[in-house]
Amino acid sequence: MKRFICILAACLLLLGTLTGCSEKADYAIKVGDRTVSENDYYRTVMLLRSNYLSAEDAEDSAEFWTEPLEDDSTTSEAFVDFINEYLIEKKLYSVQFDKLGLSFSESEESTIQNAIAEAVESAGGMSAFTATLTEANYTYEEYLEEIYDSTRKSKVLVHYFGEDGEDPVSLQDIKDYYNVHNALVKIVYVLKVDKETGEALDTEGLAAAKEKAEDAYEAATRPSDTDLFGDVIEIFSASTADQGNGIVISDDGSYDEKISNAALDLEVGEVTLLDMETAYMVIKRYDGTADDVFTATMQQTTLETIRADEIEELLEQWEEETSIKINKKITKKYRPEKLVGQ
Repeated sequence: MKRFICILAACLLLLGTLTGCSEKADYAIKVGDRTVSENDYYRTVMLLRSNYLSAEDAEDSAEFWTEPLEDDSTTSEAFVDFINEYLIEKKLYSVQFDKLGLSFSESEESTIQNAIAEAVESAGGMSAFTATLTEANYTYEEYLEEIYDSTRKSKVLVHYFGEDGEDPVSLQDIKDYYNVHNALVKIVYVLKVDKETGEALDTEGLAAAKEKAEDAYEAATRPSDTDLFGDVIEIFSASTADQGNGIVISDDGSYDEKISNAALDLEVGEVTLLDMETAYMVIKRYDGTADDVFTATMQQTTLETIRADEIEELLEQWEEETSIKINKKITKKYRPEKLVGQ
């Protein structure tokens, strides 16, 4: 996907009010009275740069980053634009949080603090936690700011699109949309190839694999008062990895179209048997919007998809109303071609 960055950039707002900053500054980007530090900027560049290289299956080289795109820009320039837009958007929500006069209730503040305390405890104490943050190139203060930026964004979205908001989206609408486009499934894999060599099984081996898959399907569809599919996986599947919580299959092209269509066509509790090129797959669909699996993050992500156009309009409006400065000295310093090998 040589135009991956351009596609991402096109999904975000166009930045019309940005101004360069030639004087010394203690920020990489400033949005209203909110700032992105140089360390924040560097960390984000390194993370998303690594993700992009992986998505492209590309080697990290100056030649790759300076490769021309269709619009005569380079991959590097498009990437930097995307990074800037991504970080500006995060801070715009925090600026808007203040402008709307929003605040956290005592219970919300308590929830945030409890989550931070649990993270510290899980790491083995504050010293171990801060050491872990340092390894990820965070300061503790930057970590806190990121947590609060995220929760401020959630509050702003609720203000506009919550059930009592200006353009409400009900939880049921969110669940319905999610279930149309995503299916939580568990899968039994019965291989039609040798697990060690990847070579196709001979005629006898294929016949045995087919019989095993049919036995798995029969066991999975046998009437029972309890869900026994986990046992079916343990008995019949060549892979049990991640099957405890299931796998989310979406209609976004991440999976083979035949698998996606089959999973999304199932009703919750239904089972199907697929004959794929390298395996038979027995697939059972589960409730992906049940209270114990449909997290607040998943709900918000779905809401943002449903109201994508409206959110983009808001962001454009906020940009027009907000002073935004980019310290080009820093952004040029961390252009991806200059970080090759890091």
